[in-house]
Amino acid sequence: MAETDIPETPEQARETARQADHARLVELKRSAEAARAEVQAGAYYEGAWDPWRKLAEEYQVELTAHVKEYGGNRYEVEKSVWAALHEAEAA
Repeated sequence: MAETDIPETPEQARETARQADHARLVELKRSAEAARAEVQAGAYYEGAWDPWRKLAEEYQVELTAHVKEYGGNRYEVEKSVWAALHEAEAA
């Protein structure tokens, strides 16, 4: 049996899931920030902020779910999302 065929332990599977969920949070935050930048660059009209508001709310709901599922400090998780977002932008 090759090393890659060794099944993950439950702890490894949970960490893999946590990392995938964190990556999804980064993408949600990226989408929300892109929507915010788009609105700020354009002319104001009624409902202009609605796409950003929807994405920002979705991000907050998912952030809460992530902290409930995997534990940790909400502030620290959000800080790591921002760090990952800015790290990707710098690359």
